Amino acid sequence: MITAREKNTRKSIVAVLALLFTTLVTYAQPQANMIQQDTALYRAFSALHHADSNVVSILHLGDSHVQAGSYPFTTAALLQQQFGYAGRGYVFPYNLAGTNGPEDYRWNSTARWTAERVIDRYKPPVLGPGAIAIQTQAPAPTLSFTGKQDAAMDNNFRKVQLFYDAATDNNTIVCPDATDIKITGMPFPGTPTIKMATLDFLQTSQNFQVRWENTGSLPFRFYGAVLFNGRNGVLYHSVGINGAMYQHYNDLNSILIAQMAVLKPRLVIISLGTNEAYGRFDPLAFRDEIDKTVTLVREQLPSASILLTTPPDCMRAVKKAVRKKVGKKKYHTYYTTSYYPNPYIAMVTQQITGYARQHGIACWNFNAVNRAESSRFSGAWAPDHIHFNVRGYQLQGQLLYEALQQSYSQYLQVKKKNQVNSDDRR
Repeated sequence: MITAREKNTRKSIVAVLALLFTTLVTYAQPQANMIQQDTALYRAFSALHHADSNVVSILHLGDSHVQAGSYPFTTAALLQQQFGYAGRGYVFPYNLAGTNGPEDYRWNSTARWTAERVIDRYKPPVLGPGAIAIQTQAPAPTLSFTGKQDAAMDNNFRKVQLFYDAATDNNTIVCPDATDIKITGMPFPGTPTIKMATLDFLQTSQNFQVRWENTGSLPFRFYGAVLFNGRNGVLYHSVGINGAMYQHYNDLNSILIAQMAVLKPRLVIISLGTNEAYGRFDPLAFRDEIDKTVTLVREQLPSASILLTTPPDCMRAVKKAVRKKVGKKKYHTYYTTSYYPNPYIAMVTQQITGYARQHGIACWNFNAVNRAESSRFSGAWAPDHIHFNVRGYQLQGQLLYEALQQSYSQYLQVKKKNQVNSDDRR
C-alpha cells in the first residue's frame, strides 16, 4: 500500500527529473544566432523585398522587455535603415498612464488620466491595439504629442491615426495644425462609439495637439495613435505591457483582434514567456496558451508571418536574513541577496521552441543566444537580473536584426536560384 507521503515524494522526484531533462534538452539547442524554421518568414521577406513600393507593417508584441522600448526600437531602426522608414508606427502616452515607455517621444495633457491595462484584475472588455488605455472625466480633454529632435529614430509624420471612445457620437475633434480631419467608426470591435480620427498635415511635423469637445459625462478613453510619414518602407509597432503573459492576451483577445484589424502586420514578433517562468508553471497549459495566440493571429490575418522568441536567461533572487550579535544583549539583522538561474526559464524556452518546431513556425531562441553571448551581456543586466539595462536591450535588438538579416539573405539566395531554374526551363 503506497501512502500519500510516498506518492508526493514520487511526484516530486518525477518533477525534478522532468525539469532536469528539459534543461538538458534546452541547453543542447543550437546556440548560433539564427532563426529556426525561417522559411515560415518568406512571405514577410517577400514584402520586405518590395518595401520600396509598399508599406510593410511589423508588430512586436511582448511584456516589460518590449514596453521599455530600447529592444524593439533598435531592431526597428536597423530594419528601417535597410528597407526604408515609413513612420514611427504605434505610440501611446505611457507617461500619462504613470508607467515607463519609449523615450523618443512624450505626451502632455491638461486633463488628469487613469490607466487600464491588460494585466489588471478588473479591466474593461476593450483596450484597443495597445493592450492599455487611459481614461478621463474631463469635459474637453486635450492631448499633445512631441517627438524628440535628437532621437535616433525620425519622428516626422504627415498623417496620424487616433483611436478613442468618447462614449457619444456628438463630440467633435479640433487640431489646429491639421489640414484635414476625417472620422470613421469602429476601427476595431467594441462599443459603437469607438472612432478613428485621421489627421492629415500639409508639411512634416514632430508635434501636434488635439482637443475633443462635447464628450459627455461618461469617461473618455484613448487607445493610442499610429504615425505615418507618407513614405514606403517599414512601419514597426511595438506593444509591450509590464507583467504580461500569453494568457492575458488570450483572456482579452479583443486586443489581438484590434491589432490585426488596425495595424495589419505582415510580420508578428511575439516576445513573451518571462512572467510565466516566475509563477506556477504548467508546461502543457503554457503550450496551450501559445497555441491560442498563434491560432487567433492566423484566423484574423492569415497572410501574416509569425516569429516566436524565447526569454532571456533570467535569474531568481533569494534574500537571506542573518542575525549578528552587536552587544551583550543586542542583535542586528543583516539581509543578503543571492541570485541563481531560474530553472523554469529553460522549461519555457523548451515549450516555445518545441511548439514552433511542431507547427512549422519561425522561432528565435534568444535564450540560447543570450547564454552563448554571455560575455557580451556582461554588465548589461539590470539590478534585478531579470531585465537588461539600455545597453543590454540595444544588444538584444541588434542580435534579433542580425538573425533576421541572415534568414533574409538565405531567402534572396533561394529566390535567385528559383529564378535561374525558371529561366532554364523556358
